[in-house]
Amino acid sequence: MILSAFTFDNMPTLEHRARALVGLRNLLSEAGRIVSIVSSPEIYVHEWASFSTRDYPENAEARSGGRVRIVMLDVPDRRPVEDVVCTHEDYETLYSGAGLCMLEVLRPMATGREPIEWKSETEVAPWVVYVLARRA
Repeated sequence: MILSAFTFDNMPTLEHRARALVGLRNLLSEAGRIVSIVSSPEIYVHEWASFSTRDYPENAEARSGGRVRIVMLDVPDRRPVEDVVCTHEDYETLYSGAGLCMLEVLRPMATGREPIEWKSETEVAPWVVYVLARRA
């Protein structure tokens, strides 16, 4: 199993992502899986318990490959983090081009029963989890 947690959020171009995915696919055994956790495009236009986009309304205009900013609220350093947004459709194309197939796509959300004051987490998934395998 290969775990990629938020690795692709910071790659500067789709071409960089494509090359990295081919490399991961080449490391994967026939029965292996890649679990890739990425930020959903929606994370950059909503408010969250641990992230803020309030100061970056231009995020709403960003398209796949565009740079977006977000502030992490659960760390002392409040400087903006810059990511590169990627749509689900582009991930589908990237995975297919790398010889991978999507076995599962998960968009986890909070239930509202957790001991946290959620903002958007019960209505919009901030992350997407892709479970991938080598294409037969």
